[in-house]
Amino acid sequence: MNWKDVSKSTDMQVILRALEELDIEERDERGRTPLMLLLTNRAPIQAITSLIERGVDLEAEDKLGDTALKKAVKFKQIDALKKLIDAGAKLDSPRGILATAWHAARNDSKLADLLLDTEGAVRLTLTAREQAIVDEILYEESIGEMCRKIQQLESSVILHAIVNGYNWDDGPEPMLCAFHNPNIQEISLLDMFELLEGDYWLSKDASELHQDAEDLQWKALAAALDDRLQRNTHL
Repeated sequence: MNWKDVSKSTDMQVILRALEELDIEERDERGRTPLMLLLTNRAPIQAITSLIERGVDLEAEDKLGDTALKKAVKFKQIDALKKLIDAGAKLDSPRGILATAWHAARNDSKLADLLLDTEGAVRLTLTAREQAIVDEILYEESIGEMCRKIQQLESSVILHAIVNGYNWDDGPEPMLCAFHNPNIQEISLLDMFELLEGDYWLSKDASELHQDAEDLQWKALAAALDDRLQRNTHL
């Protein structure tokens, strides 16, 4: 009997026997614990609960840096995710928001919103009213009017949705307005830097851009984002 085989079983008797006979903190060659293996193989929720009740280390990381919480997200184990949260699994990471289970879940708003207590997280599921505001701004034909509306936003949730829904071919001005809005969250700035390919613009020498005013604005936005994010990292 070994955890790799046990984790693939749907027979609770087999799993319960393993809990009595095997090391519940054992690691495989990838650094995965029995809890991670059960989550990976979508074992019955009773098996997950039984391991949690035995006090297994919920914060253990495998060689990929995944915790049990991240495995639950990766394999879309909603019930297990709730069990882990209720058991006190840590939502935050000392490595910042990008290393959290919330960030790993960001492409599935239903999962991500279960992890909203994560420091720096933003709600991803919009209300009908919020979606209407986002659509109104993103489909605004006047760039000047779009900027004005973005400047007036008080909702970090709506700002985040606009950053991630923006058509970057429309130019840098609206995103510069979003950057300067005091309600924007760090995760939105991180997404903005990635979406505008900030490293690309930072690599460009000013002499390469002097004939294109828009390119200079992209470069300025990338530099401003990099500066603010670097300062936030060192706070």
